[in-house]
Amino acid sequence: MTSFDISTLVHLLVAILIAGSVFIQWRAVHPAVTSEEGGDKVREGIRRRWAPFVHLGSLLLIVTGLYQLMVHGLATADHQKTLDDPGMPYHMLFGIKFLLAMGALFIGSAMVGRSEALAGIRRNGGMWLGLAVMLIIAVVVISRLLAGLPEPV
Repeated sequence: MTSFDISTLVHLLVAILIAGSVFIQWRAVHPAVTSEEGGDKVREGIRRRWAPFVHLGSLLLIVTGLYQLMVHGLATADHQKTLDDPGMPYHMLFGIKFLLAMGALFIGSAMVGRSEALAGIRRNGGMWLGLAVMLIIAVVVISRLLAGLPEPV
């Protein structure tokens, strides 16, 4: 396996882990801990155990994503310039994907954080987690668009 293949594998596995946790939080954990007695204690236990995974996962996603941009994305964008019908611009799609992903990672980090400044996000977690799910779906769709762009030879 090349370093690019390893980076892609790490990126995908961490993305699945983080995205899956957002989905589970949105539909199962958040409703359960907000409606049950003693939910705050359970939420704190989950937060304390899960926060390191979210923080490390976010870092890995950013680092591997930027590595893939430098190794593969820039070559793909350069190749697009040589085509008669280049399709959607790589940099535009990547930029949108990156901003949407940063939004989803911010919401995920806010949900496991302790900052009083972000307590409103945790209080309205159902709405914010729903937004994060929509952002994640958009990131997946854009990822597929990027994968379908013409490859450099």
